[in-house]
Amino acid sequence: MNEFVNRLLREATAPIVESSTRLIQKAVLVLFGMICLFVSWIFITVSLYEFLEPLIGHADAALGLGGIYLIAALLFLYSAKRQMRRRAGTLHAAERLKPMQDASEPNPEITDFANNIDKSVAPFLDILKDAGMERERLALEAGAEAARQLTPFSLVTFAMIVGIVIGRIIGQEKPGRG
Repeated sequence: MNEFVNRLLREATAPIVESSTRLIQKAVLVLFGMICLFVSWIFITVSLYEFLEPLIGHADAALGLGGIYLIAALLFLYSAKRQMRRRAGTLHAAERLKPMQDASEPNPEITDFANNIDKSVAPFLDILKDAGMERERLALEAGAEAARQLTPFSLVTFAMIVGIVIGRIIGQEKPGRG
């Protein structure tokens, strides 16, 4: 049983570990790129100041460089604000179209999973119907419907959580009489 749980945990955490590794690698590369960009801006600023200072004077060179950086910063902020608005509009449009796409194109993986649930539950439903156990048959149908709504990963997670809760309930000591 431990081997089964360990295998489930490995399979469940593998995509998370892989994506977090890629995220950390990208973050390190972006950080290194930002550091290099910062150092290059320092050298460019010093070189530009050294070039402008003999031509226009000490104060004018410093003011000119400050103005260039201020204009560049304002342009970048304006561009970022426009992209955020555009993304927000795209997200709103995608959210409006998503229910239409969901209704027209069902996910084949979810459809196969739901069909497997139907195939595995059908014999038990027949047995319960033949035995006259209507409440149990309805409960099994309701459980199958709930399972069809879940993805395989969430179903395994739900089953593990329910198992832990039931195990704790069963494992509790019953209060003594007396």
